[in-house]
Amino acid sequence: MSLLDVDRRTVRTFAIADLLAIVAFVLVGEFQHGMLAYSLTHPLRFLGVLAPFLVGWVVAAPLCRAYSTRTDAARGLVGWTVASWLVADALGQALLLTGAFPVGYDPVFAVVVAVFGTLFLLLARGVVCATRLR
Repeated sequence: MSLLDVDRRTVRTFAIADLLAIVAFVLVGEFQHGMLAYSLTHPLRFLGVLAPFLVGWVVAAPLCRAYSTRTDAARGLVGWTVASWLVADALGQALLLTGAFPVGYDPVFAVVVAVFGTLFLLLARGVVCATRLR
């Protein structure tokens, strides 16, 4: 087992759903804060809000086994997804500390991202698993 224990089949199974979950999470957040209309007319702002967490996921998911062969079992799927998102959130929050993005670091925001980002990813991955079994 290497540091990057990535199973291509697992990547093909979950990567698009993961991307959609993260985008949906940011869209809902923008809506909740009254920024959705502005973000939709200023796509670079939206990308600036999305980028730290997308970068965090792209880095964390392979390192934290979100795309390993062990995600086939429900326990592995939940555990590796949660661990990966928590690391992705930490990386995203670290990027926000740089001041290079349209939103800044806020500890409450970090907790909200951790909780709701996890829920969005688990829901998306659950849907993939449910539709795959049919």
